[in-house]
Amino acid sequence: MAAKSTISRIYTDLVTAIQEVITSKAIFTGGRPDFGEDEIPPKRFIVIELPVQIEDYVVGKSKFLLNTTGVVYIFDKAKKDTTLNVNATSDFVESVTDLFPIVGQYFSAVNPKVLMRGADEYGYQVVTVTFDIHSK
Repeated sequence: MAAKSTISRIYTDLVTAIQEVITSKAIFTGGRPDFGEDEIPPKRFIVIELPVQIEDYVVGKSKFLLNTTGVVYIFDKAKKDTTLNVNATSDFVESVTDLFPIVGQYFSAVNPKVLMRGADEYGYQVVTVTFDIHSK
């Protein structure tokens, strides 16, 4: 039970921290949204995922430590020719990585690593930011 509530708190704190840099508030957890035909997809959005591989360590009598890796997928609309808008995307990614370390009440998110993923089939350029999560 404690791990589930800890993960929920981590998601909440991560969304709150990242909302500072994305004005559209287009932040999704757990997976990429399926924008319907009637919806206008945002120019950029973020997906936060906490992979299921979690390591629990017992520390003392009543504490535990949860270590896992988090992933922030940054989607930025590509140019009309589907190429990367280098300056705009770089600035956006940097605004996210500059948030680290993100320290919540129950965790610390540290050590961000950036990986360019390229274009997806929906006209977005995708950048992945992975980071380590340590519970308190």
